[in-house]
Amino acid sequence: MIVDFEHHLSTPEMLQTWGSKSGKIGRYWDPEGHLRIQGSPEAAKVESHLKFMDAAGIDLAVLTTNRNTDLQVVKNWNDFCGKLVREYPGRFAGYAATMPLLGQPALDEMDRAVLELGMKGVHIQARVQGHHLDSKALWPFYEKVSELGVPIDVHIEDAPSGYDALSSSYGLYYVIAREMDMCAATFRLCLGGVLEDFPDLIFIINHFGGGISAIKERMDLYTQYLGETFYRDRPLISRPWTEYFNKLYFNIAGREIGMDSLKCALTNIRPSKLLFGTDWPWNFEDDPQGAKKYIRGIKNLDLPQKDIDDILGGTAARLLGIPS
Repeated sequence: MIVDFEHHLSTPEMLQTWGSKSGKIGRYWDPEGHLRIQGSPEAAKVESHLKFMDAAGIDLAVLTTNRNTDLQVVKNWNDFCGKLVREYPGRFAGYAATMPLLGQPALDEMDRAVLELGMKGVHIQARVQGHHLDSKALWPFYEKVSELGVPIDVHIEDAPSGYDALSSSYGLYYVIAREMDMCAATFRLCLGGVLEDFPDLIFIINHFGGGISAIKERMDLYTQYLGETFYRDRPLISRPWTEYFNKLYFNIAGREIGMDSLKCALTNIRPSKLLFGTDWPWNFEDDPQGAKKYIRGIKNLDLPQKDIDDILGGTAARLLGIPS
């Protein structure tokens, strides 16, 4: 079974405000000098999703969205996604849209999405309404997710603040800032006490954790070298940080046919913690054969067959609670 664990769905209403008029993803420079993106109309068409999946050889896609502007938009998307999941059993699963810091009404919507609509998890970004993932403001959200017993899928933040050094007349910020921010968010989950206080939480980090494998050894070194001095006030975790890191899952989307990134990830992430993903339609929009080539590259890795099967869908199936 091939499971796409990063596959984005939009409602038609979402695309009315930020969708491209060309029929494809739009990218442009705004008057302030920022490279921007517009959504593809195909992301709201179930037939386009299925056409891509069939051509690429993908059996099931996990649907998510990042365009949550208010709680009603969240509810509308959850209804839209839930309807597709019901109409196409075995082809789609949904991770609930959320606005974690809007209080009890938002927590109630999470209940509805999971318990009534059958969502398999919840989807957030690396910054939650401006807060980092180790912000105590998120503790009530984490408590609710722990109560529901579902995973949290973490997507890149579209325009993270604090990366002014990446501003330029070319697409440096657009390409790199979000990945650096995801890498920082991953470290925050491990070092900031989130998995210390909520040991049962399951996190799926998108985009290879921003490429965290390339600098993990540096964090290994300095947390050991600095000891308790690593923390300004007091340690926030009671065990080596790598024990929390090893609990995380990572999808392998965001690099198109990212075989070099995948091989880098495999240096310090177990294959059973990696999940295939395409980031459709942002990647592979008009190129299902490219996604198929990515799958073929994974199948040809010098790994035991079980590890390959886990990356392509076995681990995803276990997280979704479905037969692989």
